[in-house]
Amino acid sequence: MKALVLTAGEGQRLRPLTTHRSKSMLMIAGRPVLQYIIDSLVANGIHDIIMVVGHGREELIDHFQMGGDEGVRIRYVIQHKQEGAEHAILTAKEELESEDEFLLVNGDVLVDPDMVTRTLKNHETTESDVTMLVTLVSNPEQFGTVKIGPNGVVEKLVEKGGPDRYVSNYAVAGVSVFNRQILSLLEKYGKMEKSFEELIGMGQKVSAAVWEKEWAEFTWPWDILNANRIVMDRQLRGKGCFIAESAEIHSSVVIEGSVFIDEGVIVRPNTTLSGPIYVGKRVYIGNNSLIRDYSSLCDGVRIGYAVEMRNSMVFERVNVGRMTYLADSIIGADTCIEAGVQLWNWRPGGEPLFLVSKDEKVQVPQRKFGAIIGDNVVIGVNASIHPATRIGENSMISAGCVIKDDIPPNSEVTLQQKLQIKPRVDIKSCD
Repeated sequence: MKALVLTAGEGQRLRPLTTHRSKSMLMIAGRPVLQYIIDSLVANGIHDIIMVVGHGREELIDHFQMGGDEGVRIRYVIQHKQEGAEHAILTAKEELESEDEFLLVNGDVLVDPDMVTRTLKNHETTESDVTMLVTLVSNPEQFGTVKIGPNGVVEKLVEKGGPDRYVSNYAVAGVSVFNRQILSLLEKYGKMEKSFEELIGMGQKVSAAVWEKEWAEFTWPWDILNANRIVMDRQLRGKGCFIAESAEIHSSVVIEGSVFIDEGVIVRPNTTLSGPIYVGKRVYIGNNSLIRDYSSLCDGVRIGYAVEMRNSMVFERVNVGRMTYLADSIIGADTCIEAGVQLWNWRPGGEPLFLVSKDEKVQVPQRKFGAIIGDNVVIGVNASIHPATRIGENSMISAGCVIKDDIPPNSEVTLQQKLQIKPRVDIKSCD
């Protein structure tokens, strides 16, 4: 069976992390989202992959090439204009129309091998024409949902579209098996919802396979932190430590819980690493630092003296200056955070946090959530960044600034202050 993987979307709500990057290339515990998808396909014996690419495709194609290093064959189809999943599927029609069935995987979902196994086995045992993996969610208005009847048969599919556009708490989980008939129906109707209505009306059997474990779809920045936590719990927590032979860990370093430390890492004296954490290749961590609780440091990151970091994701080649505090935040690649920067992750009094994307204003589901900083940003000494604040790519924040609102890409933010010098009138003798 061939797999069709959709990776062309722009990821507007995830900006600035996806300004030039595909959602499928977001780093989760040091690996792109797409790597987890490919590994899950290979684990289920699927090696023939058609990938619909669009936004950010250059980095994606350069990373995975034709799939030889992954033990798969990848063929790329370009969706030049991002017009939704239905259009993306039809973009790959020529690659699929000779197939009786194919596996569809959304490239913005954290895929576990068992998710693919569950879908394929359910499809086979129920002898269905179409099988969809679904999962229970508390916010169904943000997802496509299905109404499930007796014996797990799907009676209706409703695409995401707001508070009045859902039929149950079962969300479409991003892994499905389709027969080729879906191609002609999508050509006819242009919408998955209408095509499903026609499939069901024709007497086709559409089944739901239920995924009851944790699940993550990448829609908002906090979904990235959630996916990182899920991966670390699966792969690290309770499974001991991995420390590469070439890593240089000073004898005074304290390691607590499960940690993954890759090749060429240097950790200086009196630092504490409290897992689960991931430390990528050639990372440097300075003296007296504290790295803890689901922090993920990608390749080439440099951490200065006495830095405290928790539940944060730092992409490739980031420099974090001494005595910086970084919590519940995501830092884009090639960014420089200078000494003493404070990234706040909560408001005094526990006031709710909100994130704005175009015309949407959404409450952050977590009580604590830090900053989202794009690629190639410079943040000057002793700057403070308020929680749930985005800083656009290629921006420069000068020393001492307090940032309370989102900063657009390619911005220079400076602090103007007036120095006043006047005679003292209250001088008293020291005697």
